[in-house]
Amino acid sequence: MLAIILKELHCYCHSTKHRRIQLLIICALTLLLFAATVEFYADSRTGKPVDIGKQTYRLFIIALFIVQFWVPRHAVEVWQMEQPRSYQGHPQGYGQNGALLALTPLTNWKILVGKLSAIVVWAMWGIWLIIPLLALSNYIGGLTVTQLVRCAAVLWVSCIFYAFIGVGFALWNSSIRAKSISYGLILFTTFLPLVPVSPFNAIPLFGAISPLCALLSILSADSTYLWVWNIGLFCTLFLLLFPTLLKRMRF
Repeated sequence: MLAIILKELHCYCHSTKHRRIQLLIICALTLLLFAATVEFYADSRTGKPVDIGKQTYRLFIIALFIVQFWVPRHAVEVWQMEQPRSYQGHPQGYGQNGALLALTPLTNWKILVGKLSAIVVWAMWGIWLIIPLLALSNYIGGLTVTQLVRCAAVLWVSCIFYAFIGVGFALWNSSIRAKSISYGLILFTTFLPLVPVSPFNAIPLFGAISPLCALLSILSADSTYLWVWNIGLFCTLFLLLFPTLLKRMRF
């Protein structure tokens, strides 16, 4: 399993496409942080009651979450490379590394966990590289360390689940269809709890299906612990659906 993770990370590091995506993400987040700081500081100089640090890092954390929307697409593309070509409309044969995986003694669960781990590590790498920017929160009066740790936990679990969704739909569908279904499900569960529509707004913990709601509850210091429910829900779904994906795999 470790060999699969290292192999995948090696491929990502030597891929111009993936390196450019990571560089673009880091540059965009850095520009957003400093632009937001300057803008909120300018608003405070005009007499508006603005908490520069909290407003800046609230916007920054939301941007970090939005960045994770590229994870399902990446997961679908990576898995389609490994699947037997019969999944993709071809009569026989394997993907780029499918034949090699079929010859290894690795079990399906190790292959699946290795793939998911590599996708998540690469996706989170861009966030780890901007930890120095998050450390500035102590100097401009932003979020506390506890809030940052809780936000990191929600982002990490949601990244795992989004990769899991992408791989899951890729096992049953073509690449384009898998991406469409994955993003439809993710956008639906992310933004539906934010819409004040009955009867959803009458359910106190309905927002637990949305990582964005969990992040907003952390940033607003909400006492409902919605982020705990969100992490627990995603972990439970992962454990329940994992055996189904294993049965679908063919190596």
